[in-house]
Amino acid sequence: MMMRQLLFLLALIVPMIARAQSVDLVSQAKKEGGEIILYTTMTVGDFEVLNKAFKEKYPSLNLRHVYLSSSRQTARVMQEFRAGRVQGDVLGNSPEPLMYLKQQGVLGQYRSPEAKNLLSGAWDTDGFWSGITTDLLVTGFNPRLLSKSAVPKSYDEYLRPQFKSQIAVNRGVPYPLTGMVSLRGDEQGVAYFKKLSQQDLKLVEGYSHTINMMAAGEYPLTGFMQVSKLDAMKRKEAPVDWLTAAQPLATISTIAIVKNPFHPAGAQLLIDFYLSPEGQRALAAAGKIPLRKGVKSQSKDIDQLMEGNPHVIRAEGSYDKYNNSSFHDSNLLVN
Repeated sequence: MMMRQLLFLLALIVPMIARAQSVDLVSQAKKEGGEIILYTTMTVGDFEVLNKAFKEKYPSLNLRHVYLSSSRQTARVMQEFRAGRVQGDVLGNSPEPLMYLKQQGVLGQYRSPEAKNLLSGAWDTDGFWSGITTDLLVTGFNPRLLSKSAVPKSYDEYLRPQFKSQIAVNRGVPYPLTGMVSLRGDEQGVAYFKKLSQQDLKLVEGYSHTINMMAAGEYPLTGFMQVSKLDAMKRKEAPVDWLTAAQPLATISTIAIVKNPFHPAGAQLLIDFYLSPEGQRALAAAGKIPLRKGVKSQSKDIDQLMEGNPHVIRAEGSYDKYNNSSFHDSNLLVN
């Protein structure tokens, strides 16, 4: 009986403490000037959706958006860091650049109380970054060129002889390698990538362009393709469909605080908002796949897929080992 009462009290007290902490951060953020500077790869359109929700919750705070591509952001942050201090408070990028910045001593630690509500494995165990959205890497196909029964049902089936010269991939990302290494270990992951690189793949720049070319009939298949973009095209009744492996690879977009930010309370508040139900719903409204449990995407098929057991890609160890892991540089691995 006493245990039940204790659990009931905890259920009441914990949310009260969290609200009090949030109010305290808002007060501190106002004293810092009420501004938070966000360096991110998020487009202006997507940011406007997020910022609207942020302003509804925190009308007295101003979120300043600085859009930079992944590589340009990393270069700018390192330049500012070497000059004495990073001008941004919060960085939004993929895990690999943030892992590099962590190794360079650029990032600060912050363990958001909201992180516990995310998909397992979607945060840094050392507290330097947290995932905010995900995407699952599946097989896309043009049903006018290939029947569903003939589509490869797993990543290993990409290696079958009949699919040589039939699969297009986004040449600019490392996920076919980092994903398989994360899933199977270094030796088996690199061995898989070498075999895949010998499949005479169609190397195309960008996820959206790769899918558009498939829909136009340039090739029947896309491998390791973002399900969000495939599903959006399918819902628009384009000649596009998709299948998933038993355990699909999941990429994540990540967020981190810089060390000694100009606006530390505001930076923590923004991280908390990204991971909160309101922030995750805003990201879903922008077409993203939320990482928070219980927050749905715009697609029932994707939500059902998320209920399975996706493997979150975690690029561990030295960042340098992944620098040349895109298909653009695959000759470095197969020679």
